[in-house]
Amino acid sequence: MELERVLTKLKFDESVSGYALITSDGQPFLSFSLPDEVLPQIRGTLRIHGKDMKLVNTMTSKGTVILARVDPRWVLAVLFEPEFQLGGALSRTKAVVDLLVQVDLPPPPATIALEDEVTSLVEDEPISELESSIPDESEDVIVEETASSQPTEPLSMEIMSTDSIDESLKEQVQVRHGCVVHRGENYNDSMTLDSKLNVTLKREFANIGIDILLVVDEKMTVYKLAEHLARPVEKVIMIVAWCVSHDILWIECPEEQEPSQKAIIELPLFEGDLNKAKKQHRAILELCNGKRTLQEIATELGILYFDALQCIIPYRGKTVKFIRTDKLSRY
Repeated sequence: MELERVLTKLKFDESVSGYALITSDGQPFLSFSLPDEVLPQIRGTLRIHGKDMKLVNTMTSKGTVILARVDPRWVLAVLFEPEFQLGGALSRTKAVVDLLVQVDLPPPPATIALEDEVTSLVEDEPISELESSIPDESEDVIVEETASSQPTEPLSMEIMSTDSIDESLKEQVQVRHGCVVHRGENYNDSMTLDSKLNVTLKREFANIGIDILLVVDEKMTVYKLAEHLARPVEKVIMIVAWCVSHDILWIECPEEQEPSQKAIIELPLFEGDLNKAKKQHRAILELCNGKRTLQEIATELGILYFDALQCIIPYRGKTVKFIRTDKLSRY
């Protein structure tokens, strides 16, 4: 079972506002749209229940957070929309945890000590332990997949290895969005807490670098990594290039596509009544005219690809259809 496939169940669930894999002391990794303001309450809950916690819910100003232990090192935190029923939230979180236990998760790359004082906000919020008390009637998880639009132009970045590498060993590293990312000989060292590479990686890129290393499964391309983590492709290319230059990762890049080969892309087309769409979706739907990819629409509006995707999912197969065409035919 792959970590990416498991987390997709949350990524495309409209009832989920955000989620994260967090350490037992409350440090978030692989975080997706989880607001910073709910972290103190999550940490307070973890301190109260400790390692005995299995399945807990806590109410926050952003909605209901379900905490579920995956193993002694990792806890899954899922934030649901305020109006979503608790029973369904528990059932959906438990279903994902049952899949996560089949994934070979790496050890947490770092731990951060929590403050001795738990904020009054945490103390005031109702926290209830609901171990194994999931209602018999659970709601089905609806996972709707849609094709990911590739960037209009191959992205590439050349980066020189840093001063920590001997000058005579420096070489150019070229990373493209279609390169498959593999773990290198220094991968384990970079994931070891307080090692030289681990400290340097976090100093250069904070937790984004660690997040990328956590999801590298030696199958995903650079573009898929960026899409999975909802990060700009250019940023992921830069970090992967840095890691390649330090032998943390290595890449396998396909040969340049021959001009005679066709690159098929999908262009979203909205054919419904814009006034009947939700207000927050209209800006995206208005640009779905069958002439732009979803990635191009997201870039034009200055939003993340995933945010644009979430806006069209409710209309897919109804008033939004995808036109498949040859990439070169547009120019």
